[in-house]
Amino acid sequence: LKTLQAPNWQRGVSPAMHEPNKGLVVGGRKVADVVGLVEKELLRWQCGRYTHITRALEATDRGIIHLQTIFSKPVQEQPVPIAVACVYFHYDTQKQRLTYQFEQESVLHTVGGQSLADGKFEGWIDRIIGDKLQVRQLHDLATPFESTRLKPPSEHTAFPGVPAAAPEEAESAPGEDDIYVSEMYPVATGKESLPLGTLLVNIFDAADEENEWELTHKEVADLLYATPLGLADWDIKLLLTSATELDSGRIQWQPFVEQAPEIIDALLRRRADYEAKQQSNVHVIPEAVELCYGEEIAEVARAAGEAFSQLDGGGKGTLTRNEFRQCLLTRAERFSMMEVQMLMQMCTEDDIGQVPYDEFNILLTQLRIDALHNALVETEVANLRVHLILLSRREGMMDTVVPIWDLRNLLLNADQLCLSRMQIHVILMIVHPDEYGDVDYEYFLRVCCTVIPQMFDKAAIKEKAEMIAKEKADLQAKQELEELQGITGGLATKTRRSDEEDQEDVQANAPDRDAVEKALIGLGHQADEKHRAQPSLEVRKFLEAMRHETVQAQQLSDAELRGFIAEAEIDNQEIAYVDHIKTWVPILFELRRSRVYDGILSKDWGFDAPNLISLAEYEADFPLREPSERGDAEFCDGSRPSSAASSRRGGGAGRHRRPTSAARGRTPTGTGRNDALKRKNSLKGTSGGGRPGSRGDGRGRLNRANSDRSDSSVDSRASRRSGGGANRPESRGSRPSSRVR
Repeated sequence: LKTLQAPNWQRGVSPAMHEPNKGLVVGGRKVADVVGLVEKELLRWQCGRYTHITRALEATDRGIIHLQTIFSKPVQEQPVPIAVACVYFHYDTQKQRLTYQFEQESVLHTVGGQSLADGKFEGWIDRIIGDKLQVRQLHDLATPFESTRLKPPSEHTAFPGVPAAAPEEAESAPGEDDIYVSEMYPVATGKESLPLGTLLVNIFDAADEENEWELTHKEVADLLYATPLGLADWDIKLLLTSATELDSGRIQWQPFVEQAPEIIDALLRRRADYEAKQQSNVHVIPEAVELCYGEEIAEVARAAGEAFSQLDGGGKGTLTRNEFRQCLLTRAERFSMMEVQMLMQMCTEDDIGQVPYDEFNILLTQLRIDALHNALVETEVANLRVHLILLSRREGMMDTVVPIWDLRNLLLNADQLCLSRMQIHVILMIVHPDEYGDVDYEYFLRVCCTVIPQMFDKAAIKEKAEMIAKEKADLQAKQELEELQGITGGLATKTRRSDEEDQEDVQANAPDRDAVEKALIGLGHQADEKHRAQPSLEVRKFLEAMRHETVQAQQLSDAELRGFIAEAEIDNQEIAYVDHIKTWVPILFELRRSRVYDGILSKDWGFDAPNLISLAEYEADFPLREPSERGDAEFCDGSRPSSAASSRRGGGAGRHRRPTSAARGRTPTGTGRNDALKRKNSLKGTSGGGRPGSRGDGRGRLNRANSDRSDSSVDSRASRRSGGGANRPESRGSRPSSRVR
């Protein structure tokens, strides 16, 4: 078994950024189950005076899972312990045997066999840490930094931006947050546990040896993984996405630490709610993802590989973190912004921030598996609906009718949904706009809340993979049978072969990719009266051209045509049609080969389609058009931390949002056309004279969010504390990012 995150545990490399996914199955056993076996054994050791953390380091081809448990005693005076004790566990999935060894000792203990006597484990760990401390004292290994920075802080010490507590406040009784943190983070201080915020400040300040208020991304990640926060691996990566990463790959840790406690609280509560509601425990294995998304992942990896190779002129096989991110952002047709953010947290990196890209396809496969196993918002209709409504308010979409291009940008900006770029394209294919490109937003919500949970249904994905595997096996058996029958011949074989040849002739007569590109570009040239160096068409003329009989001759389905139009980039009411055609026609043909979206694309998703779910039951909890007392939108308990970071920081290095169509020069004119929204396949209707994508003054408004919503999460609290979100920069051609600007 080849894993993405597989450092050699024998080298003692920090596994913070390389931890195998706990949902990974090795030799029929999940990594999470093996971690549970280790924790069960540790309970028997009775090491109550120590804090410990257990994580997987590596899964080998032989079915061996290597794990590490770190024992330490962090205290207020030294939140980063000088010495720790490491125990390495090894689980053999074939023999179902768990063994372990202390540090680099050669003695291998067996759980349930030869081992230490009961009650001796804590003393053994005391000996290991004591030996380390004694060696340190004998050799005087303390650095000047440790001699000064790790001294107990003075009574009124305060960090920049963090006001010092008044004496009476410091002596007051612990509040609700302190009680909550003391339950989650049992850090012994002699009197009471440290609040999480103070603990994190101490840890990060101790790690910042040069007093630069910046740490590398790897250093921040290592600190988070080493701190017992109680978060799942996916949630720690989500927490990291809320940090402002500079072009240098470094993170300003102080603002990140200030907002981290709220985000951690929201992540813990959301994870608990998700696990409580989960009915089945279906696990999607890499083979199933390969069967369903293999060709799609291969094409995405190929496109990204071309970008990597172009930037890596020396051919060394690595890029800086900023270069790696920029390559992903340049492929806007292949990656959603959430995919880029999560890939930046999942990619491996060395101590100088270099990221290898030779196994990028494996990284994409792991991302798809993790997204399916952590669909906390995608599978909850109530949270999904609230998130989309709040996104529309944050993007300034105040009309009940919204241009399809703005809805595309909204999905690309969805920082709670780990939608792949192809999944977003499929949603755009099934949404029915009117002939001007406008979509009723309530109808759009119903489509999304119906389709997105289906896209993340693990049981359906598993069933689809089994069906594809069976079809491939049947096809192979059929081909082998035909080879045998071809030797003996027969009338039935000749008749069947004749029918198959007729079907192949029909497929051969259909225009191929190159023919479709050539025909559409020629049609664009005919409609282009300006003949500029960079060919472009006004949106109105582009929509008219898409209704031309030449397009119908290319045998594009209605869904393919809707998706093709929705993906057009509009700049000052102009569409660069040549680039658009060369980019998206190949993707249309790629999608034809995919089987995973057949069940969605084969259904009717028109305005009155019976398979659309009703959202009326959620209106009372979170009204679509309820007035708000404050302007800032708030997030539900299912929010991700990024929005909080966005509202606090008015800007960030290297982060931009994809501008909406309105921001690129849309002129809101025209009259209401609500009746047209109910027509199916209206893109082939009569040509209208109004401005495409226009908004009528008489339409209803999507009102601002109710900021008093009691179950709003960290995003709303951060927004209230900062006084509202900062203005977001908009630049041409930039990728959407609702997280860090």
